This record gives sequence, structure tokens and C-alpha cells, in this order.
Amino acid sequence: MDFTLPRLSDALEEGIVTRWLKKPGEPVRQGEPLVEIETDKVNSELEAPADGILAEIVVGEGETARVGGVLARIT
Repeated sequence: MDFTLPRLSDALEEGIVTRWLKKPGEPVRQGEPLVEIETDKVNSELEAPADGILAEIVVGEGETARVGGVLARIT
């Protein structure tokens, strides 16, 4: 499953990944905080959308992600 950057506000186009709270290979639970995102207006923790294993981080810390873009993959 692709874990994507949701539209957190009407004006949001992109955000910066500030910190991953899990590492690849670690289990995640739906609703558990997974990543911190910084935008021009707010900092947010995004929650895992499903139970599984964090298989791959696509956007690393300090990198910019676009709304709808894949942040990570959960298997």
C-alpha cells in the first residue's frame, strides 16, 4: 500500500518530511503516528493508514513531498 501525503489544507501543495517515527522493517499499526511533516502553516504528525510493515521510505527526512505523492510503502 502506498502511504501518500494528504491535503492537510486547501492551500497545501507540498510539505517537508522532518522525522520518520519508524524505520523500514518495523511493524506499524493503523492510527499510529508514522511521520512528521512541516508545511508553511503547520507541523503535523501523519498516522499510518493500515496495519503492516513499513517496507520502504520513499521521501527521506529533509526532503519535500507533493500532495498525493508517495511518502512510503506499507506491506
